[in-house]
Amino acid sequence: MNIVAHAADAKPERRKAFDAARLCPALAISLTIPLSAYAQAGTSAGTGDILANLIATVFYVGFTAALLLNSVLQFLANRDRNYLIYGGFAFGTGLSLLTVGLLHGFAPGGSDGGWTTTAEPIGLALAGLCAALFNREYLRTATRSPRIDLALKVFSALFGLALAGAFVLPGDYPSTLIAGISPAFALLATACAVHGRQQKLPGATLLIAGWTAMLVGALLFLATHTALLRPEGLPIHAIQLAWAFGVLTMSLALAERTGSNWRERAARHADDIASLEHSIETLQASEQFLTQGMAQRSQEIESLTHRLQESEQRFQEMSHHDPLTGLANQLLLTDRIDQGIIRAKRHNTRIGVVMLDLDEFSSINDSYGQDVGDEILRAVAQRLRSIVREQDTVARPENDQFVIVLEEVFDMDDLQRVANAVATVAGEAIQVGGQTFMLDVSMGCAISGNEGSNAVSLLKQASKLMRRAKEGKRLNRQHGSARSIAQA
Repeated sequence: MNIVAHAADAKPERRKAFDAARLCPALAISLTIPLSAYAQAGTSAGTGDILANLIATVFYVGFTAALLLNSVLQFLANRDRNYLIYGGFAFGTGLSLLTVGLLHGFAPGGSDGGWTTTAEPIGLALAGLCAALFNREYLRTATRSPRIDLALKVFSALFGLALAGAFVLPGDYPSTLIAGISPAFALLATACAVHGRQQKLPGATLLIAGWTAMLVGALLFLATHTALLRPEGLPIHAIQLAWAFGVLTMSLALAERTGSNWRERAARHADDIASLEHSIETLQASEQFLTQGMAQRSQEIESLTHRLQESEQRFQEMSHHDPLTGLANQLLLTDRIDQGIIRAKRHNTRIGVVMLDLDEFSSINDSYGQDVGDEILRAVAQRLRSIVREQDTVARPENDQFVIVLEEVFDMDDLQRVANAVATVAGEAIQVGGQTFMLDVSMGCAISGNEGSNAVSLLKQASKLMRRAKEGKRLNRQHGSARSIAQA
């Protein structure tokens, strides 16, 4: 399956945007640092080159603008609100770098009372406010360190008041206020980064370096506002370089955390997909097991159905056939006669019935046993089947009584020929258990002809004639004949 590979390559557009955005700060710092170093070298040499200060300030501002663009691209790629907060921090820092350069790099110690005087505290306050929010969000202090979170909330409020005061308070008061609280906040942020390093948060080491640089810059900025250092020259460029380095390392820390989140997310996706694949394999195994079980159950049902059909067939045979001889019983005999009468009417033929009874058969059972009698009955049944056609029926409705149903009979002569053959076959000797038996039979014949002929009437007529032949036999014994056939 390609599920894992698909998850590893999920959202390629976001990754491309993420990789492209990471080039922005690298490109900016590669251009800014050499130029700023050149500007600092010129200033430290005491030349007071305004052009060098202008180049350094422009490139510091361009550097923060690149980081701001990077945060926007990262937000669009990852939808992480940390990048929005960081964008505000980068914007405030860039504005601070611009105003510090304009106020102190070109007219040291001067203040023209214009927009730069107001923009400086606004940038510093906005950077401080966003930095406090950034630390809370990045380090998740609300759940991991409630006390540190409370301190960050306090500084957020202070920077918020300073931001509002920048529009209200006159002169350098807002800048002085921010210069006083910035080192304390930078120290707190450094401590937060150290705490995050102890918790092994991604990017915490870079945060330590960044906030250390910001702390140095804040201390230098405080020193220039308290006249401990002259603002012109090296202190201004050191402040700008420290802040630029701090905002860069924070961007790299945020990028490292984003990369760590991507890796964790990819690992979770891989675990989820592995679990899903395992579930699919389990389901496939279960499906195969169920399929095999269903196939086995189908075979069992098929076998049961086959046995049921066989049982039903045996039941039908038992209900329609004599169990001793296999001949048709009374039920099947009646049905065969009725169906034969219908066919005879359709083909303009007739149906004949021959009924024969084994005389004195009960004496054989009494003298030789029932087993011998059963063998004799089976032998008679076999002989009768051998002299009739396939479409004819031989039945045993009673113990020693047999009935032959003949189809396609045209007249009484056809029926008489069959009756004579039956008498001849029945009179042959039967060998059973070393004993020879000569059977004497009485027969009665009936043939369909009128519209009211049916199985009951034909059997009744044949039975009546058979009994008449049996009675007449007693009268004919004196003439040497033991067989009699009555016909109608």
